[in-house]
Amino acid sequence: MLVVILVGVLIFCNVIMAFSLGLAATPHKNVVLENTLPSEALLHPEVKALTKKYRLSLWKIALVFSLLNFTMFFVHYESILMTLFWLFLLIPMGACYGTEIFYIRQMAQLKVDKGWLLPVTPVLVDTKLTLTKNKKMLHFGYLIPALLLSLVLAFIMLNSQNDGAVILSLSLLVGWLIAFACWYGVKRLPVAAPTNVEKLNRQYNDLTKHDWSVVAVGTAYAILFALALPFFASQLSGIWAQVTIWFLLIVVVGFSLFTVWYLIRLRKKQDALLNQVTDYRYQGEDQYWRFGVYINPSDHRLMLPDRIGLNMTMNLGRPIGKVIMGAIGLLVVGVLFATLIPVYMMDFNKEPFSAELKSEELVLKAPFATTSEIKLDDIEQVALVNKLKKPVERTNGYGGENYSTGYYMVANKKATLYLDNRVQPFLKITTKKRDYYFTFKEEEKTKQLYQDLTQQLP
Repeated sequence: MLVVILVGVLIFCNVIMAFSLGLAATPHKNVVLENTLPSEALLHPEVKALTKKYRLSLWKIALVFSLLNFTMFFVHYESILMTLFWLFLLIPMGACYGTEIFYIRQMAQLKVDKGWLLPVTPVLVDTKLTLTKNKKMLHFGYLIPALLLSLVLAFIMLNSQNDGAVILSLSLLVGWLIAFACWYGVKRLPVAAPTNVEKLNRQYNDLTKHDWSVVAVGTAYAILFALALPFFASQLSGIWAQVTIWFLLIVVVGFSLFTVWYLIRLRKKQDALLNQVTDYRYQGEDQYWRFGVYINPSDHRLMLPDRIGLNMTMNLGRPIGKVIMGAIGLLVVGVLFATLIPVYMMDFNKEPFSAELKSEELVLKAPFATTSEIKLDDIEQVALVNKLKKPVERTNGYGGENYSTGYYMVANKKATLYLDNRVQPFLKITTKKRDYYFTFKEEEKTKQLYQDLTQQLP
């Protein structure tokens, strides 16, 4: 089941990358592949041929790696499987980005060869529009209910018996802060003046501010909903818990697709406004978009609209922009190693799980998992079982095809797992508040621990 999910995620990512990066080849504000062209050149045969070749290259990359993803079905080691997942995620990203840079330079060379050089116009400042630039964007008050609901839900989580309550509650607050940062970034965006017509500039600005603020506010409620459902699902049992989780997946995918559709609709509305004029104000910004990202040390803005018209991007010419991008890179590397190292230790360590039986307690350990120190006087029952009673819900830990470690809910009771799922029986240790499930990689060692434990129990 795990490999099916991973392959599905990778294919979905490949399609999204090919589609979203391909939008750079569709003219928007006279910009094609990060190069601003005269209106009469947008439909030139060589421009159309180059953009078509660019899109085709992206879809070829998506197809090749989508087919390569199926090799994951033949991998038996979970660590190798997760390594392939990361490679098949990051390498296509790099390939698509490299393709974009290559064709950006191809378009720039074509622009020079054809003499499509536009005169640079001075920045147009509309003081009236500057004073009322945020008139149409959603007010901060729309974010307050999401904050209050997040605080209430965090309080409920922290007072529950859920092992993942702390992480879930912190995620709620971080999620709201991310949504607020997006909203604040939209608020701080300067006025856009792509034409010489004051009325069109106002309509363009109001439309952009409104729709992007809707996305920012919607994100706050989407994150709240996405974190609330798993928590309430952990309080349910049987079929209802599974229905809730599937409903969550449908909502998350639906919200993502709706957001893409909503922003594409915004781009079409922007283009409809710009098509009402014959000239486009070019301010010499092409030189700052040579690598598909904005790098301009002279620009004081940190966040600004991208040239596709679907998102905001960061000015990597500013020191804070470089710091944030570096932090994101370190976070990705940290997540990569945090997911790979424990699985490699479990796959290629002769005995990754350890159990130390002392005179008064039993200590259970696993790589990168919590250590359990169980008082022998607290143990009510010890048994060997061949499977976990359903429902089984992971609240905080690792849950793969071969291994399960960390905090779970098993048969509606809190449990801590140290399991190699391929080796039965499992040692089940029952206490009043929590159950513990443990197994060595060798069946006989698990049975021996069971015998030693039963002999030492009072």
